[in-house]
Amino acid sequence: MNEAIPGRGQYSEDARRQRLGWLRGRSGRALASLEATGLDAQKLVGNVENFVGSIEVPVGLAGPLLFAGDAARGDIVAPLATTEGALVASASRGARALTRSGGVATAVLSQRMNRVPAFEFADIATARRFTGWLQQRRGQLDEQVRLVSRHTRLVDVDPYQIGRHLHIRFVFETADAAGQNMTTAATWQICRWLTDTLAEEESLRPVGMILEGNLSGDKKVTAGSMLFGRGSRVTAECRMSREVLAAVLKTTPEAMIKGYTATVMGAQHAGMTGYGINAANVVAALFLATGQDVACVHESGVSLFSLERDGDGMIATLLLPNLAVGTVGGGTALPHQRDLLEMLGCAGAGGVRRFAEIVAGFALALDVSTLAAVVSGQFAEAHQRLGRARLVNWLQTPDDLNTALLQPVLAQGLDDPGVHVTRVERRPQLHGDGIASELGALGENRKLTGIHPLRVSWTDGDGSAHTADLVAKVKSRGEEIIAGIARLVSLCGAEVADAWQRWGGYTEFTDSHRRELSVYRRTDGPLRELLPRCFGLLEDDEREAYVVLMERLCHDGQPWTGDRVGQALRAIASVHGHWLGREEELLAEGWLHQVPEPALLAKAGELWAALVRHAAVDQPELLDACGLDTVLGIVEDAGSWTQELYGLPRTLVHNDFNPRNLAVQDGRVVAYDWELAVVGLPQRDVVELLAFTLGEDATAAEVEGLLQLHEAAVAAVSPRAAELVAGCDWRRGYQLALREFLMTRLALYAAGHTQREFDFLPGLVRTAFRLWHLEQAHGGV
Repeated sequence: MNEAIPGRGQYSEDARRQRLGWLRGRSGRALASLEATGLDAQKLVGNVENFVGSIEVPVGLAGPLLFAGDAARGDIVAPLATTEGALVASASRGARALTRSGGVATAVLSQRMNRVPAFEFADIATARRFTGWLQQRRGQLDEQVRLVSRHTRLVDVDPYQIGRHLHIRFVFETADAAGQNMTTAATWQICRWLTDTLAEEESLRPVGMILEGNLSGDKKVTAGSMLFGRGSRVTAECRMSREVLAAVLKTTPEAMIKGYTATVMGAQHAGMTGYGINAANVVAALFLATGQDVACVHESGVSLFSLERDGDGMIATLLLPNLAVGTVGGGTALPHQRDLLEMLGCAGAGGVRRFAEIVAGFALALDVSTLAAVVSGQFAEAHQRLGRARLVNWLQTPDDLNTALLQPVLAQGLDDPGVHVTRVERRPQLHGDGIASELGALGENRKLTGIHPLRVSWTDGDGSAHTADLVAKVKSRGEEIIAGIARLVSLCGAEVADAWQRWGGYTEFTDSHRRELSVYRRTDGPLRELLPRCFGLLEDDEREAYVVLMERLCHDGQPWTGDRVGQALRAIASVHGHWLGREEELLAEGWLHQVPEPALLAKAGELWAALVRHAAVDQPELLDACGLDTVLGIVEDAGSWTQELYGLPRTLVHNDFNPRNLAVQDGRVVAYDWELAVVGLPQRDVVELLAFTLGEDATAAEVEGLLQLHEAAVAAVSPRAAELVAGCDWRRGYQLALREFLMTRLALYAAGHTQREFDFLPGLVRTAFRLWHLEQAHGGV
């Protein structure tokens, strides 16, 4: 005999925990994620039975989208609950295109919900007589509906006879409820009245009845629902100009309509019901977020999408004929779902028409964006994942950073084979994972990456016990970062995406995961003094696991004053001076791995130009016409000034030297995140630090003072360094490094900012161009 689930019919926390304990025993699993829930069991009557826990689905914000609808008006942001990457970004891109086109017009054309009971009669003639009798009693049917609900109105009664069987389609308006339960109750009341009334009427009485004969199309895609509507029948439309299509969607009306025509033919050949692209994505995401009946996505996601020429642009139209939504009842009363409905201005009575229009508007935005991605080749790039010819046993969760993994790492790092790791505890996050880790996760999100604070306890070879707060930096492979950037720029249009495909693999991101580990293996005194203390490294190609176990740094929160900037420049100058003019020796050692060839800066000019052109169009407030002209001029002249740059003494540079990667620990400057370390002008690190710290009101005197400080500090490292510094134009090196920074790093930041907001970037851009203008006034650049 099967064991029954405990606590049946009981809605209490005790009953929930009893069921959870029973499930743990039955499955043999800890089920730790079900331990806590934010839901009150007592308030779930009517929503779920045998309640045991809840799951979380991430909610992203799409939009804003400008609505000019009957019920939805103004800028609206949609909460999309999804685990599908690129969905929110694509919907937001479509929303931006529709908004720049003047917004989306929306309207609910009707609102219907039906239930279709099936009656069996003795013969065909009795079924026909019953049909005539029923049609004469419409008023009495209305009375029966009012007995059940004051919000439900019977609007149609359609009989469909098949031999001696009769299906009767009762059609209702259900106000702000989706209406499945409401129509079921009203139809059941009518059926009871019919059978009671005709109990003694043998010439009319049915011999059998079921409440639903499957003609209603409930939770199924049917041609009948397409024609007559089920739920809200809602439409959305937008006129889009050639200019908006080019600027936002990176395509043309001709390409969109040609692609649309091809996909309609494919849909017809496949026998598709309706024709849409992926409206179901928005429908499902908004259903989950707002407590709709998720099973209704099957019928609600059916759509009719169309494109047609409109002068030099096009008109995009969408119809959702079967959108089964409500703003009262069911899951809409759950706390998270209610909050999001209230955020949309749709909660409670009077909200269903506005909500239906919001769904249609964002579904149209997604369809337009997706088709644009398909016809311009962006679709595959936005969903690309690195292929592998073998199964990789990745680190997948923070729990993989356990005693067994860290034991050999710590033993190697401490040079003590007797080390025994006794405990590893996860600690609260200190800050975000960093841009490189986020980009790597875009390229490959199935593996563990990022910054993971840990408290590690161990005994050393002498038996002494130690505990330390450390950080495990789990690195993405350089290939994954490049693929992540490719996904990001795929939404920036064909010009940017194609240029990245040609040149991205040759940039400083290649092999960046090995580069940082190599830095931590160095024994150079100046470099060691600048690095955080390293407790061990893991470089496992089989598992694609690259981990730096290092001291946990705490930022002191102090502002980056001139004195602090000077302190950081003195610290990095010791590294610059140590390797200055020794670039051939540095490269020959091989520990920097794949370093971009010098000529790449000029060769990849099409990439830098495409990046800044896109940023200027998409974010004009970030990069104005003057800034665009400046960077494009730098790109155009790259063949000349890069030759001058390569003629100056170069050294090891951090290449990401800014407050995001710096800390002051006990008065000592510490620089981390060395994955982009490369051979370059020492002034390259100076440019980046000044651009991040000086501010847009920087003065010529500040810049002059800090440049002189850095120059003197580099020269003080050794007689060789002093000779090289004295033999070159240090200010000119700074100007060339500024050109490189504006053309490459700032261009990448600006393009990335269009898809992933960098809070620091607006100030950085203003300061960088301030530094440029100061050099112009100085008679340089």
